[in-house]
Amino acid sequence: QVVLARDFVCSVPCTSPHRLSSASSCGVLAIVGMLRHDATRRLTRRAASALTSCRGASAVTAAPPAPAPPTSTPHSSQAQQRRHMLNAVTTTTSTASAPPLPAMSMPLRSATDEMELGTVEFGVARSTVVNGGRQVQLEFADGSQYELHGSWLKDASPANRGPDFYRTSAADVWKLRDFTVTGATPLNRGEQVEVTYDGPAGHTHIDVFESRWLRAFAPFVGKPLNHHSSPTATLKGSGSLMERLMRNRKPWRSDVEMPVFDATALCESEDLQVEWLERMVDPGIAIITGMGVPGSLERELAGAPMERVVKEIMGKLNQHPVRSTNYGVMRKTAESATQGADYDMSNPLSMHTDHSVYHGTPGFLQFLYQAEGSVQSKVCDGYALAEYVKAHHPRAYELLTTVDITHSSRNTLYTREGAPRSVYDAATAPCPFELVHTHPVIQLDSQGRVDKVVQSETKRGACALPFDLYDEFMEAYELWTQLCEDARFVKEFDWPEGTMIVTNNHRTLHGRATVPPGMARTMVFGYVNKVLVENRYRLLRQNQTERSAPSLDSRWLTRVPNQVLERMVSPAVE
Repeated sequence: QVVLARDFVCSVPCTSPHRLSSASSCGVLAIVGMLRHDATRRLTRRAASALTSCRGASAVTAAPPAPAPPTSTPHSSQAQQRRHMLNAVTTTTSTASAPPLPAMSMPLRSATDEMELGTVEFGVARSTVVNGGRQVQLEFADGSQYELHGSWLKDASPANRGPDFYRTSAADVWKLRDFTVTGATPLNRGEQVEVTYDGPAGHTHIDVFESRWLRAFAPFVGKPLNHHSSPTATLKGSGSLMERLMRNRKPWRSDVEMPVFDATALCESEDLQVEWLERMVDPGIAIITGMGVPGSLERELAGAPMERVVKEIMGKLNQHPVRSTNYGVMRKTAESATQGADYDMSNPLSMHTDHSVYHGTPGFLQFLYQAEGSVQSKVCDGYALAEYVKAHHPRAYELLTTVDITHSSRNTLYTREGAPRSVYDAATAPCPFELVHTHPVIQLDSQGRVDKVVQSETKRGACALPFDLYDEFMEAYELWTQLCEDARFVKEFDWPEGTMIVTNNHRTLHGRATVPPGMARTMVFGYVNKVLVENRYRLLRQNQTERSAPSLDSRWLTRVPNQVLERMVSPAVE
């Protein structure tokens, strides 16, 4: 029977593929699978070529009427149709005469069998359906091999989502066990893999997957099968595409070169925005020139240039709990000084980070726009300070990373209408709110790396320091505050009118600017949170990847964990 079947396959001329029915194609495919190791390479290629032609013909040959589908609502039918359209693959219906595939492991066509050219980078070289269609084994061009659940493939397919990027049906999850994989075939030199499922009532469903997407997911969802495969990876939390940048930070001192970006160029180039966001992780400071000046210095208009640029490159600024604008304004005037120490430009401020009194320090990026006047200012690297203390004062580092202090205040700086008010004006009612944040000065991540520095001596509250640690901790804290002002670490720079300084507020400390005598000054400030920054970077990296590899469009780059996405946008990551 094997010899007859082999001769039958080899005798089918490519010019007359219609001689094989769909049923014959399925039977022949199974037999060819059993013959792969016995036939010569030339014979196998001829058989695969014949089957490919036959399959193409069967797609256009009239088939018997399909059996009636199970009862479903119009909504579910439309959702299924939308999913198939998104996947750009026609779903076929098995005929009543088509015999089931053998219940055995079936080696399927490989990319190298299909053509003389090699498999593409990250491509699938070979695929095998195993365990009666419950799993699929994939061998990638890099030699790694993984076994994936067939139901995971069905569940994770981008064909399940609609144009709003949500799943089109909340009920599909109940039907996953009704599907078994009957075929898995590398296409286009292994760049894609076509997966065929048998579904309810004998219906066939087809998904086509991008191999680079499968390779990125494989270490997380697959079982490694050889030494070329990475050990099973585990997700912990949402992660971030910026974690790689965090791992590679370098501390800086007073001689740092501050990155400079032009506002217009930054707004027009997503690639430049990627570079800017990466510089906001390291070194955590940048100057944006060409901002221009506002048409009016009136409070509701003074921040318009900053709002416009930030909206273009990032999104909306954080909204203050009370203030009518989502930015604040500081001026060198007697009236502005009545808002308190922060707004009195004649009052020197120690080096500090902002939002120290807000739980979690929500202001990740801080935007400081010089709307009027030219000044000198200064910054220092909290990461460099932390690394210095760790190297030279290990006990102080231990205390500063483990003992909690409290920053706290009551904000009475604005009226109920959101307008600034004097804290000395008893006749004007404030709209007060409380703020408290208890934390170590140097906060570490789960890997023991410096994650955030929170420092503001003027906003430090009454701290509940343990009796036995009080003297030792205060000595460490005094050392820390002195290092914050140390000339070795403080970078001084010119800050002209019409420019904007952007700092990583979780890393970079800043001090009070020096305003020349007689110089009028208006400075506008605002913040964006870390989640917004990380997700903006995620979107920009997705767009970059799609431009360089158009087949990896939004279907494959969205709705995936950051840890998986990183392996697609930065393929060297493993």
